[in-house]
Amino acid sequence: MAVILLLLGAFAWLSPYLVLPKSRMAKAPTFQEQDFSFELIPLQVVQTWILEQQSVSKDIEVQETLKKFAKQVQVKKNPILEGFTYNPFGAVGLYVLSADNQRYTCYFFAGKNQTTGWLSNKYYAHKNGLFLFTNSLDKNLQQHFEAALQKATWPKRKFEARKLRFELSHQPYLLEWHKHGFALHMPKEKQNNSPMLVPSGFHVSCPLALQNLFGQTVPLNGLTALSMNYHGAKLNNQQGLELEFEGLLSFQNQTKRKAFLSAIQHLENDWEWHPNYVRVNDANYGFKESGKQLYICSQPQRNLANGVYKQTQKLQPLYCSGDPLLLTKLENAGWAAAVLELFPIYRALHDLSERTQSVRTEDQKITWQLYPRFYAAGEFLKLFGTAVE
Repeated sequence: MAVILLLLGAFAWLSPYLVLPKSRMAKAPTFQEQDFSFELIPLQVVQTWILEQQSVSKDIEVQETLKKFAKQVQVKKNPILEGFTYNPFGAVGLYVLSADNQRYTCYFFAGKNQTTGWLSNKYYAHKNGLFLFTNSLDKNLQQHFEAALQKATWPKRKFEARKLRFELSHQPYLLEWHKHGFALHMPKEKQNNSPMLVPSGFHVSCPLALQNLFGQTVPLNGLTALSMNYHGAKLNNQQGLELEFEGLLSFQNQTKRKAFLSAIQHLENDWEWHPNYVRVNDANYGFKESGKQLYICSQPQRNLANGVYKQTQKLQPLYCSGDPLLLTKLENAGWAAAVLELFPIYRALHDLSERTQSVRTEDQKITWQLYPRFYAAGEFLKLFGTAVE
Protein backbone atom coordinates (compact mmCIF):
# COMPACT_ATOMS: atom_id res chain seq x y z
CA MET A 1 0.00 0.00 0.00
CA ALA A 2 2.81 2.41 0.86
CA VAL A 3 4.41 1.79 -2.54
CA ILE A 4 1.14 2.54 -4.34
CA LEU A 5 0.57 5.72 -2.36
CA LEU A 6 4.15 6.81 -2.98
CA LEU A 7 3.78 6.34 -6.73
CA LEU A 8 0.44 8.10 -6.87
CA GLY A 9 1.64 11.01 -4.80
CA ALA A 10 5.07 11.52 -6.35
CA PHE A 11 4.23 10.94 -9.99
CA ALA A 12 1.16 13.16 -9.80
CA TRP A 13 3.63 16.02 -10.08
CA LEU A 14 6.35 14.35 -12.14
CA SER A 15 4.15 12.77 -14.84
CA PRO A 16 4.22 15.74 -17.26
CA TYR A 17 8.00 15.49 -17.34
CA LEU A 18 8.28 11.71 -17.66
CA VAL A 19 7.56 10.24 -21.07
CA LEU A 20 7.23 6.47 -20.98
CA PRO A 21 6.45 4.35 -24.03
CA LYS A 22 2.90 2.97 -24.30
CA SER A 23 4.35 -0.53 -23.93
CA ARG A 24 7.42 -1.66 -22.00
CA MET A 25 9.27 -4.96 -21.49
CA ALA A 26 9.95 -6.23 -17.98
CA LYS A 27 10.61 -9.51 -16.14
CA ALA A 28 8.21 -11.12 -13.68
CA PRO A 29 8.11 -14.68 -12.29
CA THR A 30 5.71 -17.42 -13.36
CA PHE A 31 5.12 -20.22 -10.82
CA GLN A 32 3.86 -23.67 -11.71
CA GLU A 33 1.55 -23.83 -8.68
CA GLN A 34 0.08 -20.33 -8.69
CA ASP A 35 -3.65 -20.03 -8.09
CA PHE A 36 -3.57 -16.31 -8.88
CA SER A 37 -1.03 -13.95 -10.42
CA PHE A 38 -1.16 -10.31 -11.41
CA GLU A 39 1.69 -8.14 -12.67
CA LEU A 40 1.98 -4.53 -13.81
CA ILE A 41 4.41 -1.62 -13.99
CA PRO A 42 2.85 0.85 -11.51
CA LEU A 43 4.68 3.88 -12.89
CA GLN A 44 3.37 3.17 -16.38
CA VAL A 45 -0.24 2.81 -15.23
CA VAL A 46 -0.22 5.77 -12.86
CA GLN A 47 1.38 8.07 -15.42
CA THR A 48 -1.30 7.21 -17.97
CA TRP A 49 -4.04 7.99 -15.47
CA ILE A 50 -2.43 11.26 -14.36
CA LEU A 51 -1.77 12.49 -17.90
CA GLU A 52 -5.39 11.77 -18.82
CA GLN A 53 -6.56 13.67 -15.75
CA GLN A 54 -4.37 16.70 -16.42
CA SER A 55 -4.88 16.94 -20.19
CA VAL A 56 -8.49 15.77 -20.71
CA SER A 57 -10.59 15.18 -17.62
CA LYS A 58 -9.38 17.96 -15.28
CA ASP A 59 -11.69 16.66 -12.54
CA ILE A 60 -11.16 18.78 -9.42
CA GLU A 61 -12.15 15.89 -7.15
CA VAL A 62 -9.41 13.73 -8.67
CA GLN A 63 -6.85 16.47 -8.10
CA GLU A 64 -7.91 16.70 -4.44
CA THR A 65 -7.61 12.92 -4.12
CA LEU A 66 -4.08 13.03 -5.51
CA LYS A 67 -3.14 15.76 -3.02
CA LYS A 68 -4.41 13.55 -0.19
CA PHE A 69 -2.30 10.67 -1.50
CA ALA A 70 0.79 12.88 -1.48
CA LYS A 71 0.13 13.92 2.14
CA GLN A 72 -0.38 10.31 3.25
CA VAL A 73 2.98 9.13 1.93
CA GLN A 74 4.90 8.21 5.05
CA VAL A 75 7.19 5.29 4.29
CA LYS A 76 8.67 3.98 7.54
CA LYS A 77 12.29 2.94 7.42
CA ASN A 78 12.69 -0.83 7.52
CA PRO A 79 16.22 -1.97 8.47
CA ILE A 80 15.60 -5.35 6.82
CA LEU A 81 15.28 -3.65 3.42
CA GLU A 82 18.39 -1.46 3.62
CA GLY A 83 20.13 -3.66 1.06
CA PHE A 84 17.26 -3.50 -1.47
CA THR A 85 17.01 -0.95 -4.30
CA TYR A 86 13.59 -0.72 -5.96
CA ASN A 87 13.43 -0.43 -9.77
CA PRO A 88 10.52 1.95 -10.61
CA PHE A 89 10.59 0.83 -14.26
CA GLY A 90 10.30 -2.86 -13.33
CA ALA A 91 7.28 -5.04 -12.67
CA VAL A 92 5.36 -5.46 -9.43
CA GLY A 93 3.48 -8.75 -8.96
CA LEU A 94 0.93 -10.34 -6.65
CA TYR A 95 0.85 -14.14 -6.32
CA VAL A 96 -1.25 -16.70 -4.45
CA LEU A 97 0.61 -20.01 -4.21
CA SER A 98 -0.74 -23.40 -3.17
CA ALA A 99 1.02 -25.92 -0.90
CA ASP A 100 -1.02 -29.07 -0.23
CA ASN A 101 -4.33 -27.12 -0.24
CA GLN A 102 -2.80 -24.41 1.93
CA ARG A 103 -2.52 -21.04 0.25
CA TYR A 104 -0.17 -18.15 0.94
CA THR A 105 0.28 -14.77 -0.72
CA CYS A 106 3.33 -12.74 -1.70
CA TYR A 107 4.25 -9.57 -3.57
CA PHE A 108 7.21 -9.19 -5.91
CA PHE A 109 9.08 -5.91 -6.42
CA ALA A 110 11.70 -5.65 -9.15
CA GLY A 111 15.08 -4.38 -8.00
CA LYS A 112 18.51 -5.33 -6.71
CA ASN A 113 19.60 -6.84 -3.38
CA GLN A 114 23.00 -6.79 -1.72
CA THR A 115 22.38 -10.36 -0.52
CA THR A 116 20.00 -13.13 -1.54
CA GLY A 117 17.90 -15.58 0.46
CA TRP A 118 15.63 -15.16 3.48
CA LEU A 119 15.97 -11.77 5.14
CA SER A 120 13.26 -12.77 7.64
CA ASN A 121 10.23 -15.07 7.60
CA LYS A 122 8.36 -12.41 5.56
CA TYR A 123 11.07 -11.26 3.11
CA TYR A 124 13.01 -13.20 0.49
CA ALA A 125 15.72 -11.54 -1.63
CA HIS A 126 16.22 -12.75 -5.20
CA LYS A 127 18.62 -11.59 -7.89
CA ASN A 128 15.67 -10.09 -9.81
CA GLY A 129 13.97 -8.40 -6.87
CA LEU A 130 12.31 -8.83 -3.49
CA PHE A 131 9.42 -11.04 -2.35
CA LEU A 132 7.23 -9.79 0.49
CA PHE A 133 4.78 -12.23 2.13
CA THR A 134 1.52 -11.08 3.70
CA ASN A 135 2.03 -13.46 6.64
CA SER A 136 5.12 -14.93 8.28
CA LEU A 137 5.98 -18.31 6.79
CA ASP A 138 6.88 -21.33 8.88
CA LYS A 139 9.76 -23.60 7.85
CA ASN A 140 7.57 -25.89 5.76
CA LEU A 141 6.15 -23.03 3.70
CA GLN A 142 9.59 -21.47 3.34
CA GLN A 143 10.88 -24.73 1.89
CA HIS A 144 7.84 -24.94 -0.38
CA PHE A 145 8.49 -21.41 -1.67
CA GLU A 146 12.16 -22.13 -2.30
CA ALA A 147 11.21 -25.22 -4.33
CA ALA A 148 8.54 -23.27 -6.24
CA LEU A 149 11.04 -20.50 -6.96
CA GLN A 150 13.55 -22.96 -8.39
CA LYS A 151 10.92 -24.21 -10.86
CA ALA A 152 9.69 -20.69 -11.71
CA THR A 153 10.45 -19.07 -15.05
CA TRP A 154 11.26 -15.41 -15.64
CA PRO A 155 9.90 -14.48 -19.08
CA LYS A 156 10.30 -10.96 -20.36
CA ARG A 157 6.80 -9.65 -21.00
CA LYS A 158 5.29 -6.66 -22.71
CA PHE A 159 3.30 -4.45 -20.33
CA GLU A 160 0.71 -1.94 -21.50
CA ALA A 161 -0.83 0.67 -19.24
CA ARG A 162 -4.41 0.13 -20.41
CA LYS A 163 -4.22 -3.67 -20.76
CA LEU A 164 -3.66 -5.46 -17.46
CA ARG A 165 -3.34 -9.24 -17.59
CA PHE A 166 -3.74 -11.69 -14.73
CA GLU A 167 -4.20 -15.42 -14.17
CA LEU A 168 -6.84 -17.12 -12.01
CA SER A 169 -6.94 -20.90 -11.58
CA HIS A 170 -4.45 -21.28 -14.45
CA GLN A 171 -6.74 -19.35 -16.82
CA PRO A 172 -5.76 -16.02 -18.45
CA TYR A 173 -7.80 -12.81 -18.04
CA LEU A 174 -7.40 -9.35 -19.56
CA LEU A 175 -8.64 -6.12 -17.98
CA GLU A 176 -8.80 -3.19 -20.40
CA TRP A 177 -9.11 0.40 -19.22
CA HIS A 178 -10.93 2.61 -21.70
CA LYS A 179 -11.46 6.32 -21.24
CA HIS A 180 -15.04 5.84 -20.10
CA GLY A 181 -15.17 2.29 -18.80
CA PHE A 182 -13.61 -1.11 -18.17
CA ALA A 183 -13.78 -4.43 -20.01
CA LEU A 184 -12.79 -7.77 -18.48
CA HIS A 185 -12.08 -10.46 -21.08
CA MET A 186 -12.51 -13.99 -19.74
CA PRO A 187 -11.57 -17.48 -20.90
CA LYS A 188 -14.23 -20.03 -21.71
CA GLU A 189 -15.41 -22.11 -18.78
CA LYS A 190 -13.68 -25.50 -18.79
CA GLN A 191 -16.34 -27.28 -16.75
CA ASN A 192 -19.98 -26.23 -16.66
CA ASN A 193 -20.77 -27.87 -13.33
CA SER A 194 -21.38 -24.75 -11.20
CA PRO A 195 -24.97 -23.49 -11.35
CA MET A 196 -25.84 -19.81 -11.14
CA LEU A 197 -29.03 -17.92 -10.37
CA VAL A 198 -31.04 -16.46 -13.21
CA PRO A 199 -29.76 -12.84 -13.19
CA SER A 200 -31.95 -10.10 -11.72
CA GLY A 201 -31.30 -6.88 -9.79
CA PHE A 202 -27.53 -6.44 -9.51
CA HIS A 203 -26.10 -9.86 -10.25
CA VAL A 204 -22.67 -11.34 -9.53
CA SER A 205 -21.53 -14.94 -10.07
CA CYS A 206 -17.92 -15.88 -9.46
CA PRO A 207 -15.66 -18.77 -8.43
CA LEU A 208 -14.12 -18.78 -4.97
CA ALA A 209 -11.02 -20.60 -3.74
CA LEU A 210 -11.50 -20.98 0.00
CA GLN A 211 -10.39 -24.57 0.47
CA ASN A 212 -8.34 -24.52 3.69
CA LEU A 213 -7.55 -20.84 3.16
CA PHE A 214 -8.41 -19.89 6.74
CA GLY A 215 -7.26 -23.05 8.47
CA GLN A 216 -9.01 -26.34 9.14
CA THR A 217 -11.66 -25.11 11.59
CA VAL A 218 -13.18 -22.15 9.73
CA PRO A 219 -16.56 -23.03 8.09
CA LEU A 220 -15.87 -21.02 4.94
CA ASN A 221 -13.43 -23.71 3.85
CA GLY A 222 -14.78 -25.64 0.91
CA LEU A 223 -16.79 -22.74 -0.55
CA THR A 224 -16.09 -22.89 -4.29
CA ALA A 225 -18.60 -20.51 -5.94
CA LEU A 226 -21.05 -17.72 -5.23
CA SER A 227 -24.04 -16.47 -7.22
CA MET A 228 -26.11 -13.55 -5.95
CA ASN A 229 -28.95 -11.24 -7.00
CA TYR A 230 -29.15 -8.08 -4.88
CA HIS A 231 -32.09 -5.65 -4.94
CA GLY A 232 -31.21 -3.24 -2.13
CA ALA A 233 -32.17 -2.80 1.51
CA LYS A 234 -34.66 -0.97 3.72
CA LEU A 235 -35.30 -0.09 7.34
CA ASN A 236 -38.41 -1.78 8.77
CA ASN A 237 -40.80 -0.36 11.34
CA GLN A 238 -38.49 -1.48 14.14
CA GLN A 239 -35.54 0.31 12.46
CA GLY A 240 -34.01 -3.06 11.62
CA LEU A 241 -32.09 -3.55 8.37
CA GLU A 242 -33.79 -5.85 5.86
CA LEU A 243 -31.91 -7.03 2.77
CA GLU A 244 -33.64 -8.00 -0.46
CA PHE A 245 -31.52 -10.64 -2.14
CA GLU A 246 -31.07 -14.27 -3.10
CA GLY A 247 -27.78 -16.13 -2.97
CA LEU A 248 -26.53 -19.55 -4.05
CA LEU A 249 -23.41 -20.94 -2.37
CA SER A 250 -21.60 -23.95 -3.86
CA PHE A 251 -19.27 -26.13 -1.79
CA GLN A 252 -16.78 -28.92 -2.44
CA ASN A 253 -19.17 -31.47 -1.02
CA GLN A 254 -22.19 -31.91 1.25
CA THR A 255 -20.00 -32.26 4.33
CA LYS A 256 -18.48 -28.81 3.78
CA ARG A 257 -21.94 -27.35 3.19
CA LYS A 258 -23.35 -28.86 6.39
CA ALA A 259 -20.32 -27.67 8.41
CA PHE A 260 -20.81 -24.13 7.13
CA LEU A 261 -24.52 -24.00 8.02
CA SER A 262 -23.93 -25.59 11.42
CA ALA A 263 -21.24 -23.03 12.27
CA ILE A 264 -23.48 -20.12 11.25
CA GLN A 265 -26.33 -21.48 13.37
CA HIS A 266 -24.08 -21.59 16.46
CA LEU A 267 -22.92 -17.97 16.23
CA GLU A 268 -23.62 -15.86 19.30
CA ASN A 269 -26.46 -13.55 18.22
CA ASP A 270 -30.23 -13.22 18.54
CA TRP A 271 -31.10 -14.88 15.24
CA GLU A 272 -34.04 -17.29 15.42
CA TRP A 273 -33.36 -20.49 13.49
CA HIS A 274 -36.15 -22.67 12.16
CA PRO A 275 -36.05 -25.78 9.89
CA ASN A 276 -36.18 -23.81 6.63
CA TYR A 277 -35.80 -20.15 7.55
CA VAL A 278 -34.00 -17.78 9.90
CA ARG A 279 -35.47 -14.63 11.46
CA VAL A 280 -33.13 -11.61 11.64
CA ASN A 281 -34.26 -8.07 12.61
CA ASP A 282 -37.93 -9.11 12.30
CA ALA A 283 -37.33 -10.31 8.73
CA ASN A 284 -37.51 -13.91 7.54
CA TYR A 285 -34.81 -15.32 5.24
CA GLY A 286 -35.53 -18.71 3.74
CA PHE A 287 -32.87 -21.30 2.95
CA LYS A 288 -32.73 -24.64 1.17
CA GLU A 289 -30.03 -27.31 1.19
CA SER A 290 -29.58 -29.31 -2.00
CA GLY A 291 -26.53 -31.50 -2.59
CA LYS A 292 -23.44 -29.26 -2.65
CA GLN A 293 -25.55 -26.07 -2.81
CA LEU A 294 -27.03 -23.84 -0.13
CA TYR A 295 -29.66 -21.32 -1.28
CA ILE A 296 -30.79 -18.39 0.90
CA CYS A 297 -33.15 -15.53 0.11
CA SER A 298 -35.40 -12.79 1.39
CA GLN A 299 -39.11 -13.15 0.63
CA PRO A 300 -39.03 -16.97 0.64
CA GLN A 301 -42.74 -17.18 -0.22
CA ARG A 302 -41.94 -15.64 -3.60
CA ASN A 303 -38.38 -16.82 -4.31
CA LEU A 304 -38.81 -20.34 -2.95
CA ALA A 305 -42.31 -21.12 -4.24
CA ASN A 306 -42.88 -24.88 -3.99
CA GLY A 307 -39.30 -25.21 -2.73
CA VAL A 308 -37.80 -24.38 -6.14
CA TYR A 309 -35.50 -21.46 -7.00
CA LYS A 310 -34.60 -20.23 -10.48
CA GLN A 311 -31.15 -21.30 -11.63
CA THR A 312 -29.30 -21.84 -14.87
CA GLN A 313 -26.03 -23.40 -15.97
CA LYS A 314 -22.96 -21.18 -15.64
CA LEU A 315 -21.38 -20.66 -19.07
CA GLN A 316 -18.36 -18.55 -18.04
CA PRO A 317 -16.29 -18.19 -14.87
CA LEU A 318 -17.47 -14.65 -13.97
CA TYR A 319 -20.80 -12.97 -14.62
CA CYS A 320 -21.89 -9.46 -13.64
CA SER A 321 -24.90 -7.42 -14.76
CA GLY A 322 -27.60 -5.04 -13.60
CA ASP A 323 -27.94 -1.65 -11.92
CA PRO A 324 -25.10 -0.89 -9.46
CA LEU A 325 -27.25 1.78 -7.76
CA LEU A 326 -28.95 -1.12 -5.99
CA LEU A 327 -25.72 -1.67 -4.02
CA THR A 328 -26.34 1.54 -2.06
CA LYS A 329 -30.16 1.55 -2.19
CA LEU A 330 -31.75 2.00 1.27
CA GLU A 331 -35.49 2.64 1.51
CA ASN A 332 -37.23 4.23 4.52
CA ALA A 333 -33.80 5.41 5.61
CA GLY A 334 -34.74 8.76 7.15
CA TRP A 335 -31.98 9.87 9.52
CA ALA A 336 -29.91 6.79 8.63
CA ALA A 337 -29.40 8.11 5.09
CA ALA A 338 -27.69 11.21 6.46
CA VAL A 339 -25.47 9.04 8.64
CA LEU A 340 -24.45 6.87 5.68
CA GLU A 341 -23.44 9.96 3.71
CA LEU A 342 -20.81 10.59 6.39
CA PHE A 343 -18.96 7.41 5.33
CA PRO A 344 -16.66 8.28 2.38
CA ILE A 345 -16.65 4.75 0.93
CA TYR A 346 -20.49 4.66 0.80
CA ARG A 347 -20.61 8.08 -0.82
CA ALA A 348 -17.91 7.17 -3.35
CA LEU A 349 -19.59 3.89 -4.28
CA HIS A 350 -22.92 5.69 -4.71
CA ASP A 351 -21.28 8.35 -6.91
CA LEU A 352 -19.62 5.69 -9.09
CA SER A 353 -22.94 3.86 -9.44
CA GLU A 354 -24.75 7.06 -10.46
CA ARG A 355 -22.13 7.72 -13.14
CA THR A 356 -22.44 4.17 -14.56
CA GLN A 357 -24.36 3.82 -17.78
CA SER A 358 -24.43 0.02 -17.94
CA VAL A 359 -22.96 -3.20 -16.53
CA ARG A 360 -23.34 -6.34 -18.59
CA THR A 361 -21.76 -9.68 -19.49
CA GLU A 362 -21.72 -11.04 -23.02
CA ASP A 363 -19.34 -12.85 -25.38
CA GLN A 364 -16.90 -13.79 -22.60
CA LYS A 365 -16.60 -10.15 -21.56
CA ILE A 366 -17.81 -8.05 -18.62
CA THR A 367 -18.15 -4.32 -19.42
CA TRP A 368 -18.65 -1.52 -16.89
CA GLN A 369 -19.47 1.56 -18.96
CA LEU A 370 -19.63 5.09 -17.53
CA TYR A 371 -21.50 8.00 -19.04
CA PRO A 372 -19.33 9.81 -21.66
CA ARG A 373 -18.60 12.83 -19.44
CA PHE A 374 -16.90 10.67 -16.79
CA TYR A 375 -13.43 9.10 -17.03
CA ALA A 376 -12.80 5.61 -15.72
CA ALA A 377 -9.32 6.16 -14.30
CA GLY A 378 -10.38 9.25 -12.37
CA GLU A 379 -13.48 7.56 -10.93
CA PHE A 380 -11.39 4.60 -9.84
CA LEU A 381 -8.83 6.86 -8.18
CA LYS A 382 -11.59 8.62 -6.22
CA LEU A 383 -13.06 5.30 -5.07
CA PHE A 384 -9.60 3.98 -4.16
CA GLY A 385 -8.84 7.24 -2.38
CA THR A 386 -11.85 6.95 -0.09
CA ALA A 387 -11.05 3.30 0.66
CA VAL A 388 -7.66 4.24 2.16
CA GLU A 389 -8.82 7.29 4.10
